[in-house]
Amino acid sequence: MQIYNRADIVNFMNTGTATEPVYTRMQGFTEGGKSLNSSTYDRRYIDEKTERSTVTGYSTEIAYNFDRIEGNAIHETLANIHDNEVVGQVVQILTVNTKNNEARLRNYSVIPDADGDSTDAYTYSGNFHADGEIKQGTATVAADGLTATFTESV
Repeated sequence: MQIYNRADIVNFMNTGTATEPVYTRMQGFTEGGKSLNSSTYDRRYIDEKTERSTVTGYSTEIAYNFDRIEGNAIHETLANIHDNEVVGQVVQILTVNTKNNEARLRNYSVIPDADGDSTDAYTYSGNFHADGEIKQGTATVAADGLTATFTESV
């Protein structure tokens, strides 16, 4: 039995443009767990003792926490949003399974929460909240592991 290591599922953020994306590895993050936050239709029929639930949608988000590292373009972007209380910022995140190159690409709104909570490193935290549908495909990760390209499935 072979289990996945947390480092086998890697996030990359678009540090390029919408027309010329550059997916850069999100390094220095100490949190990056995804919550699906399912919306359900719940009901209990009068002839049954158990309630039924049907998933009708999702409100997916990725919690983030990172140690700010000098010269890291992703940290600079997110720190700017926090520090200047910028509103309406959307980023594009590519999640890659490095064992099989499956990838999912989605836009996320940046929802800042806190910064400066640690006495060891200057940290930032918040959530990336889904802002659109997932695009599925494959990714090719560069030999150094720092960038990736995405090809959408047809």
